[in-house]
Order: sequence, then C-alpha cells, then structure tokens
Amino acid sequence: MTHDIPVVVELLYHAWVGGPDPERWPEWMRDNPVQGQGLYSFYQGLRLGIRLLTALQIPNS
Repeated sequence: MTHDIPVVVELLYHAWVGGPDPERWPEWMRDNPVQGQGLYSFYQGLRLGIRLLTALQIPNS
C-alpha cells in the first residue's frame, strides 16, 4: 500500500504552513525543529479544520 500525498495537499501545506520558523514554536521546542514544526503544522491544520467546519454550519430552518 502506498501513501502518496496528493499534489493539492502539498500546495496547501506550503501556502498555509510554509517552511520551518522557530519563532512560531513554543520556547521549549526550539531545540527540536522536527517536533516544533510538527506541532505548528498540526495546530494550523486543526485551526483550518475548525474554520471549515464553522463555515459549513447550516442553520436550522
């Protein structure tokens, strides 16, 4: 089984998250760039998911 990442996901990642920037990470993670960028990416994905969910909410009629 392959786990290819669709091109659109790569484009969204680079547009939304971008490259590593230690200024975005908690102070205690600045010495671990893999974990710092992973946490930041997860946080941005979670925020995006919540925004999409909120935008798709349809009020009861």
